[in-house]
Amino acid sequence: MKKTILSISILVFNALGVSGQQLPLYASYFFTPQITNPALSGSEGFSSLTTMHRQQWQGMEGAPETSALVFNGALNKERIGYSVYAFNDVTDIVSRSGIYGNYAYHAQLSETAILSFGLGLGYLNNSFDMSSVRVKNEGDPFLFPRNQNGTLDLNFGLNLKVSDFRIGLSVPQILNPTITYSNNYAGPVAYHLIRHYVASTQYDLQIQKDRMVLSPIVTVRAAAFVTPQIDAGLMFNMREYGYVGAMYRSDYAATLNAGVHLTPLLSVGYSHEFSTNAFASSLGMSNEFMLSYKFGDNKKNSRLEAEVKRLKNKQRQASKETEKLLNERLEEFKDELGAAQKEELEKQKESLKKDIQEEGMKLQQSGDNRNDMRNNTNMNSNQSEWNSNQSEWNSNQSSSEDEGIISGYRNENYANNVRPGSSGYYVTAGVYGESRNANRMASKLKSRGIQANVFRDSRNNMFYVYLLKFPSYYEADAARTSGLRGQYSGKLWIKVVK
Repeated sequence: MKKTILSISILVFNALGVSGQQLPLYASYFFTPQITNPALSGSEGFSSLTTMHRQQWQGMEGAPETSALVFNGALNKERIGYSVYAFNDVTDIVSRSGIYGNYAYHAQLSETAILSFGLGLGYLNNSFDMSSVRVKNEGDPFLFPRNQNGTLDLNFGLNLKVSDFRIGLSVPQILNPTITYSNNYAGPVAYHLIRHYVASTQYDLQIQKDRMVLSPIVTVRAAAFVTPQIDAGLMFNMREYGYVGAMYRSDYAATLNAGVHLTPLLSVGYSHEFSTNAFASSLGMSNEFMLSYKFGDNKKNSRLEAEVKRLKNKQRQASKETEKLLNERLEEFKDELGAAQKEELEKQKESLKKDIQEEGMKLQQSGDNRNDMRNNTNMNSNQSEWNSNQSEWNSNQSSSEDEGIISGYRNENYANNVRPGSSGYYVTAGVYGESRNANRMASKLKSRGIQANVFRDSRNNMFYVYLLKFPSYYEADAARTSGLRGQYSGKLWIKVVK
C-alpha cells in the first residue's frame, strides 16, 4: 500500500509540469514575466494587479487546476521594482501553494540600455488530500502521518534591456530544498524541489508610434533529469483595443491568446491550448482566463497615456477650429482689402479731377497763351500725379534715429511711434488668437533689433504683431512685397483698420 501511494504521488507531482518540471505553467505569462524572473519586477514602470485561472486537460478527473495572483510595482523613478506572486496548484490529491516577494534593481547603463538584478524569497507548501485516497485497508499507517509541510525557497534573475530588445535568465528554486513529511519508515517520506533554469528573449516592434506592438517571444525551461522545453510565440498588442497571440510549447501544446482592453487600465484575456504530444487524444484541451488592472503611478502609466491622447485630440480639434477661423478671417480680409483699394482709388480720382477743374478755370480767366501753355503743362503734370502716387514709397527720404535695423521709412511709420489700433494700413508679421503668443513673437523681434508692437482687433478678437503703419494701402503693400526693402525675410501681411 505504501509503495502504491508513493507511486501515485510521484506521478501526480510530475504532472505539475511537462517532462517532470515542477513550476506551474501559464499561457498568459507575457503579461506577468516576474513570475519566473524577479528581475522583471517593476520593469514597465507602473503598478498592476493580475489574476489568472487555468484549467488543464478539460474533462479529465484530477487534472491540474492553477490559480495565481500577481501584484507588480515600481519605486524611486523606476530604479527599484517589486512584486508579490501567490499561487495555488491542485492536481488530484496533491495541492501545492506558495507566495513570493520579489525585489529588482534596474541599473541604467546608457540612454537605451538597462541591466536588472532580481531576487525572490518565498514559502512553498505541499499537501496531500488523504481523505480522497481509495484504499482497501483504511488503517494503513501511511495515511496518518502529517500530510502537509513547507519550506523556504529562493529565486534569482538577471535581465538586459537594450532599446526594444530584452534577454533574461532566472534560476527558480535555486536552493533545491527538500520537503519531509515523515521519518517513521525505512526511509523518509519526502519531496525534493529541483533547481530550474529559465532563459527568455523578446523584441518589441513598435508600429504607428507605439500604438501597436508586435512581440516575438522565445522561452527555454530546463532542469536536471528532464528534457528542456521551448516556447516560441508571437504577441500583437493594440494598446487602445486589445491583443491577439499564438504560441507553440514543444512536445506539449499549441496556444491561442486573445484579450480586450476594456479601458486604458483594465484588460481581460483568454487562452486556449490544444495538446500536441503523444497523449493529445487523452489529455484534451486547456483553458486559461486572465484579468489585469493597472493602477498607474508614474510617467509611463496608461493613465498618463490616456490623458495625453485626450489632450492630443483636443489640440487637433482646436487646430481645425483655428484653421477654419483663419480661413474665414482671410476671406473677410480679402473683401475688406478690395473695398479699401477701391475707396482709395476713388478718393485719388476725385482729388485729381478737382485739381484739373481748378486749373481749367484759371486758364479761362488769364487769356494768356503763354500762361495757357504753362497751365496746360501743369495740368498734364497734375494728370500724372495719380500714377506717381502708386510709387510714392520710393520718394520717402526722411528717416529716424529710432528705426532699429529696418531703415528707409518715415519716423511716424515705425511701430514704436504708432498708436496701436489707430486707423491705417499695418504691415504685420503675425496673427494670433492669444495675446501671450503675440507678445512672445514681438519680444523675439525686438531682441533682434526690429521694432514691433501688438494690437487687438475688437471685431475678431485676434492679436496682430505689426512692424510699420502707413496712411495708404499702396505704401503698405510696397513695403510688404519688397520685404521691407530686403531687410526682413519672414512672411508679411497687411491689416486694414478704419
